[in-house]
Amino acid sequence: MLKRSTQALQRWKGFDQAIDRWLEQRHELIVLLSEFAARQDFDQAGLQLGGKLQTFRSLLIDYVSAGHFEFYRGLIAEGLEFDDHQAVELGSRLMASIEDSTQKALGFDEKYESCATTADLAADLSTLAEALASRFADEDQMISTLHDVHLARKTG
Repeated sequence: MLKRSTQALQRWKGFDQAIDRWLEQRHELIVLLSEFAARQDFDQAGLQLGGKLQTFRSLLIDYVSAGHFEFYRGLIAEGLEFDDHQAVELGSRLMASIEDSTQKALGFDEKYESCATTADLAADLSTLAEALASRFADEDQMISTLHDVHLARKTG
């Protein structure tokens, strides 16, 4: 049992560093979103807005994809490895909740792919920001329930 715990600790310590990098990416996303929120007039922003919007969309899709294809699965796998079925169940429910923000992010990306119009951009960014705030809270709960708790058990 000690050997299994030691092996798990080594495996999931690297995951902890990956989560940190992913959360740094989240921070970059929030900074860009905040810069958009500070704008008064999107119609007059021109080419500079187009480049920033492209950067934001790219980071948004990278972040959302990493969550679904790397981190959520990894968090669930960690919960299973530690036989923490209650945490795995919660993680699965949180993933279902996160799906709404994923669909909003994909819709936003698709709508602004060509940057042809910015008439609805302020409203769309506001809607997206609300969905992301909920997503971030769910992700934080997943990390806490499925990762941080296990690290504390392994190192405590």
